[in-house]
Amino acid sequence: MIPAMEVSPGEVMLLFRLPPPVSKLAGGNRNSPEKRSELARDALNSEGYCVIGGYLSPVNDAYKKRAKQSRYQRTLTVLDRIKSSLCERGFISRESLKVMLVCGSDLLESFSIPGAWIREQVQAICRDYGVVCIHREGKGIERIISEDDILNENKENIKVVDELVPNQISSTRVRECILRGLSVKYLTADEVIDYIAQQNLYLYSNDI
Repeated sequence: MIPAMEVSPGEVMLLFRLPPPVSKLAGGNRNSPEKRSELARDALNSEGYCVIGGYLSPVNDAYKKRAKQSRYQRTLTVLDRIKSSLCERGFISRESLKVMLVCGSDLLESFSIPGAWIREQVQAICRDYGVVCIHREGKGIERIISEDDILNENKENIKVVDELVPNQISSTRVRECILRGLSVKYLTADEVIDYIAQQNLYLYSNDI
């Protein structure tokens, strides 16, 4: 979560929408929400924006990622609520606020998968809000954007941020180590390790 800062022209509120793999073990994930927030904030600040906050949106419990989100929330609905809430409370004018979705290249690519998203909502997300995509090595972001009509049409509202210092720690591999009884010390935060132990997580193969 990004701490609130003094509001100035060109403010940005960021939404971190967690796809299933991220929310399982954010502390050890290849690109954790905390890291994404820093990458997105630095990139937008360098373009003259003032990032005033971030909102972490968990996945639904049906994914079995222990996010404690009983109802499914569509990404567009969450974006709408964030903007309306801030503007209606008088924190900032609607004209000067831009809310953007922060995601990884996998989620951006899923926009093009038939049946994965409602196409009209993809259009609204990209056109009315915008996307900050954290580029992971091995993913051809330019190809993903150019081969999709909606993404290509709104490419000016999709900001691609390269990971200058890639984190190659895989959350899947961390979970596999826990399953096998191996140490994950220094692979993720001590608080995360303690929580996993307390909740008896990742002890069975179907938890991975």
